[in-house]
Amino acid sequence: MLISTWGYALDLLFSVLLAALPPKEQKKKFFGGGCATPAGRRNIMTHLPVTPPPPLRGADIGSFAHDTVVRRMPATVRRVLHENSLSPEATQAVLALAEEIPHAPIRAPHDHSAPDLALWEAYCAPYLGQNWLEVPWFFAETAMYRRILEATGYFKPGSGFYVDPYALQKRLALEEFSFASLPGDLAAALAASLWGNQADLSLWPAGENATPGATHILADDTPQVVAYLTELIRHDARVDLILDNVGSELVHDLLLADHLLRHGLHLVMHAKPHPTFVSDALVVDVQNTVGWLSQHQHAQVAAVGNHLLAALADGRIELRDDWYWTSPLPGWEMPAALRADLSQSGLLISKGDANYRRWFGDCHWPTHTPLQHVLSYVPAPLLLLRTCKSEIVLGIEPEHSHAVAQQDAEWMTSGRWGVIQLWAG
Repeated sequence: MLISTWGYALDLLFSVLLAALPPKEQKKKFFGGGCATPAGRRNIMTHLPVTPPPPLRGADIGSFAHDTVVRRMPATVRRVLHENSLSPEATQAVLALAEEIPHAPIRAPHDHSAPDLALWEAYCAPYLGQNWLEVPWFFAETAMYRRILEATGYFKPGSGFYVDPYALQKRLALEEFSFASLPGDLAAALAASLWGNQADLSLWPAGENATPGATHILADDTPQVVAYLTELIRHDARVDLILDNVGSELVHDLLLADHLLRHGLHLVMHAKPHPTFVSDALVVDVQNTVGWLSQHQHAQVAAVGNHLLAALADGRIELRDDWYWTSPLPGWEMPAALRADLSQSGLLISKGDANYRRWFGDCHWPTHTPLQHVLSYVPAPLLLLRTCKSEIVLGIEPEHSHAVAQQDAEWMTSGRWGVIQLWAG
């Protein structure tokens, strides 16, 4: 890990105080109607500018969150049994976790050899005594995936030591992927990266159809994004890609990365530090996928893979992970060290549903809430590439959301609808 656990815990404790320090003065330079260039961005707030609405909870009867906690989460836990050869001890622990959800009280993990134990004790402290329905839904999901690792012995020397319980699903997702074509330009690469996010193994196991209908973009800032990236290219800037799922999505993210590299940009890719949300990418998953691309039977695909391998070797691509990305914390509680690092980026490209939920605290924001109403705390310009799989989306005018709801009653959770949204500060 980039940051020691105790150092990270102290950073978490003091992040609010540290964030209050005055930022470095930056030269202001704007283009394209107010977007800030990498040569100088506006001063960014270090805290959420408004009081957020209540978070989504499983206790919201009739909601997707309720269905997830009551039905989908126990099923996810039990699926670990069917896809792994676990020890008798681990089998009993997994079964016990499945039985806990949704009515047993929350507890912190007990795996004392885990490097993130102190963090999770702090995360769980406010919710002790509450059950899985009563706590915020985002906390419930992240806590469940962390408890699965406790049950399988992921951090404990033994048969489950650093064994990914979702390895089978990840492998199948990559093996079953096939190329239709390579994206021809940056706009096409952005669209492919967006719709690759439909392939989410926490919703659809590998082999199932994750695209049940026509896809639609609810908010499309592609022209502004291309213009902004063109400006970044002139400054030899850094772009950060905050990854989501393996399989189809990661492949398309790497194709997008290839486009950005060929224009001279430096890339930092942020993966998860441990398995979570079934298909979320670890550093090793990125490395394996790049290797798979480099050995592909189609010469053009193999050329992309070899270009990415060279970029990893010479430092044009950096792979990083951080405990924050598997935490239940909202974006505005990001530890100061990570915040300071991301502030050096010309653009943060955030992939997927869980990352989207994190930036907005997974709260009951009205769909017409402007992005700038919430995101002024983000330390760098932010591009959101996300297909909708939960009941939170911002920046959509009421008449538009009403029309979409008339067409698809499950538009917020079906994965058929997506957004390409740019907040440029």
